[in-house]
Amino acid sequence: MLIDFHVHLAGSGCNQSGIVLGSRFQKRPTFYFLKKSQKITADQMINDIDLLWIKRISNLVKESGTISKAVTLCFDAVYDEKGKIQLDLIQLYVPNEWGAEAVSQFPSTLLHGASIHPYRQDALQELEKAAKRGAFLIKWLPSAMGIDPESNLCLPFFEALKHYKIPLLSHTDREYTFAEPRKDWLKFNHIQKLKKALELGVVVIAAHGGTPSQMTEAHELAGKFENFFLDTSGLFNPSRVRSSLQLFKNAQENILSHRLLFATDWPVPAFPLFLIDKLGISSYKSISNIKNPFIKDLKIKELLGFTQEHFKKNQESLLTMLGRSHSEINLT
Repeated sequence: MLIDFHVHLAGSGCNQSGIVLGSRFQKRPTFYFLKKSQKITADQMINDIDLLWIKRISNLVKESGTISKAVTLCFDAVYDEKGKIQLDLIQLYVPNEWGAEAVSQFPSTLLHGASIHPYRQDALQELEKAAKRGAFLIKWLPSAMGIDPESNLCLPFFEALKHYKIPLLSHTDREYTFAEPRKDWLKFNHIQKLKKALELGVVVIAAHGGTPSQMTEAHELAGKFENFFLDTSGLFNPSRVRSSLQLFKNAQENILSHRLLFATDWPVPAFPLFLIDKLGISSYKSISNIKNPFIKDLKIKELLGFTQEHFKKNQESLLTMLGRSHSEINLT
């Protein structure tokens, strides 16, 4: 069975979750689109969206019949280089306590994707807590969180990640869901900035496979570091959909074949319409009729030549590198 390595937690903070929705994010078009696409009502935003959200993820996993677990991702706050929280720059904050609570409520379907800003003064203590809670990975979105993965401030955190054998899942390349809080932070998403963590022995997963513009660098890193993997999340949206074709073509011919992991980026949807010329009318119609978004995403990837067996084999390689077994994480 498959793990979906990239599923987002969200909410409004209505159920004592500690979630914070920043006013800046609430004004973004992506926020309105996601609310509409998920059919979230004003009443739900006030009363129970936090709980409904995690239940929805769990149900989608159960209904898929193919996906065994979803890694549900938290989202830490923004901190400056002195370790001080920057409240005015927070767009979304999903605390690790809520992520752990989600997994405790749905242990058969969810895995804990914690998020820890490496600049915070208690970063190592928070990572220790996450490890004790069974965190499956640590999630970063550098351009939104203000993290430079090449900063020396990250070095103690990388050493701790290696010690606990917890992988780092870090966003790469462009970002459209969240704004860039500071003008020059987009550069933090460059895939080459993950090299320092790789050199120190951290298992790194580059979110979105380096698409749309960093796939050459992704290939180079994969050739140099056996501890480097790439997830295939969010590939079938307008910003990445055409580059995804090249990614899967490359994966048939080079080292990337052994490094791609299944991931969806839910609730970000897949848009098969943008691939109709490659899928064909019949396949496009068939995929469009699939209700489960996880399966829809998977079927597109299969039609582009990357099968479940590919993903399962690479998933097994990652788990083996981390010293984990399928039974340890109840993957059946």
